This record gives sequence, structure tokens and C-alpha cells, in this order.
Amino acid sequence: PSPPSGPGAMGQGLAQLKAGCAEGCASGNFIQYLLLPKRAPEWYRKLVLGLSSADIHIQDPPENSLLLLGHISLAVPSVDDAKIYYIDGLGCGESQREQNGQIWANLGPSQIRLLPSTGDAQRWPGEIKVWVEDIRTTTDMFNMLGRTLSTDLVAEMREAVAGGEFSMLLHDPSHTNKVHVTEAPYGWAEKIRAISSDPSRHQLEYPAKTKNCLALVEAQVMLPNRDLVEGVARFYEHFMDAALTKKYQVYEAQARMDTCMVHFAPGPGLHQTLTFRAEKGIAIPGNMGTVCIYVKSKAKFHLMYAKCKKSGLLTDGSETKPWDEIESRHEFFVKGIFDPKSNGVVLALKHQIRLLGHSECPLCATVTS
Repeated sequence: PSPPSGPGAMGQGLAQLKAGCAEGCASGNFIQYLLLPKRAPEWYRKLVLGLSSADIHIQDPPENSLLLLGHISLAVPSVDDAKIYYIDGLGCGESQREQNGQIWANLGPSQIRLLPSTGDAQRWPGEIKVWVEDIRTTTDMFNMLGRTLSTDLVAEMREAVAGGEFSMLLHDPSHTNKVHVTEAPYGWAEKIRAISSDPSRHQLEYPAKTKNCLALVEAQVMLPNRDLVEGVARFYEHFMDAALTKKYQVYEAQARMDTCMVHFAPGPGLHQTLTFRAEKGIAIPGNMGTVCIYVKSKAKFHLMYAKCKKSGLLTDGSETKPWDEIESRHEFFVKGIFDPKSNGVVLALKHQIRLLGHSECPLCATVTS
């Protein structure tokens, strides 16, 4: 169509320019807006500006979200290989507080903790998704590290999710777990790095270095049927009072839940999820490690503890400790995901529940300021 003409044309053009500038400034990408082609497709505009609504992690987390997906602990056959993979390859920070013989890889305010194992590696029952600042750096590193670790680490190349030109699915060194690496929306790195995180060894160096890995965004858990997903939803609603997103599909002429997302809100620019999905034929691993979850409210922490204690879910000594000791430690352990409707264990995934104020919580300064 012909461009608008007449007395109102200039005003209309200025209004469009003003709206475009507002869009660019709001996202922190004014220069990218100016460099867009005049007739850029909407999908391209959203990709370049980091405005895609397809990925829920770009949207604001809902109210009543849990505080932080703190860490995932996994036993691995070689801690040395794990260090090369996570610290050198993914570009995670290496915690200054890691325990002897372990690797605590910092991904923004979260961690993946790698513990030495004398047997098989522990298997996380799904993909772990991380955001990096530059996917090209990750690509170069893993093409090189495949030769260093004598194994093919790149499982497949995928479409971009939140930003960048593409994403990658990676094997870990033992080919037990998979990490989905995608670039964060353009211009988001600075605000994600502004969220408090565990101190890393590279921060001690001069001049200061910047790591490519920004955050752990999503931990997926695959389950073999929809009944289990529904049980997961009831667990987090009842015991954790968590904000959930439930997605349904028609199955045998009936709408059934096949996805349940637990939301976390650690700070501006970072929306994390623990996502459970049904997929027929999936086998649940027997040894899955531990997931750590932080909550902000002491009242909520106390209620979670009381509900889990009443249902016999406490473990690792938490079941014998009085509330006063749990309160002072800011921590208790839950043996797995328990369906309060069926009174059965859905998934033997140990949960480490911590309160803001725990000595290892990186968010105390951010949340209380």
C-alpha cells in the first residue's frame, strides 16, 4: 500500500516513530530497533529485540512464585571432567565456597553441584536449560572440548529460544545428562548479572573476567504418564503453596494435564521454572540426585515443614529434629514428590527446602535491599 499522505501524515509518522522508540528503549535495545529493516517480520523483530512471548521465561513470573531454584546436585564419575565441562565449556563460575572434592558451578544465582561418585552417574530426568550471553562462544568451546574429553558433546543444533541465532543440546561428559544451551534475550545480560550470586573464583582475578553463562532457567522432568503430572501439581499446590502453570491436551476425548510448571522469581530479568511433562515410554531413573528450593517467607517455610512432617515426608534427619532446630538451620529435607490425593510417592526426587537467610543463599542482599 502507498504511504500515508496529507496534513496528518507527518503526525502519524511521528507517532509510529515514537511508539517504536518506546518499544526499543523499554527493552534496552534502542540501537537494535534503529537497525531493523523497515518491513522486518514480526518474528524477526521479537527475536532481535528479545521480545518473543513463545518462551515463558521471558515473561514476568506469576505472583506467589517460589524464590529461587537454588541448585541441582548430581554425582558424576569424574569431577575433573565435570569441571572442564561446566567451568571451561559452559562458562559457569566456580564457587569459592565449594566443598573439598566437589565442583559447584555457578549459573547466576543458581548452581549445579557435581559430587564424586564411585558408581554410575546420577541422571536428572530431563533436560537442564541454561542461558548464556553469546551462543557462538559456547559453540566454539564445545567443538574444542569434545576432543579434550574424547567424546562428542553436541547432541543436536536447535532453533533459537529466547535470543541468538540458534540453540544447542549438549551431552555431559558421561553422556548421562543433557543441557540445553540458549542465548538470553539481547541486552538482558547486565540485569541478570545484577542479581546476587555465590562468589566465584574468577572474581578474585585482576583484571576482572566476565563469564558467558548467565543463569539456570529451567529444569525439566519427564514422566511416563499424565496421572503422575497431576500428582506433581497436587504436591506443589498443597505442600509448597507454589504458583503453577498447568497445560492440558485432549486424551481419549478428555482434557488431561500433560505439563505442570513450578515458577521461581529470583530477581528482575530471571524467571525460572521446574517443568514436569508427560511423555509416553519415558523411564524414570532410579537415582536422580537432589533439587534445592528457596522460599522467602518464614511463615510459608514453617507451613511447608509442618505439612511434610504430618505426611511423613521428611528425611535425612529432618524427621527427628524439632522445629526450633529446623528454624535455626533454615533447612529441611523431603524424600520425594508425594501425591496427597493418592497417598503415594510420585517421584523419588529429594528436595532440599531452604529459607531466605540460609548461609548459602545468594539472594539475601538482593531481596532485603
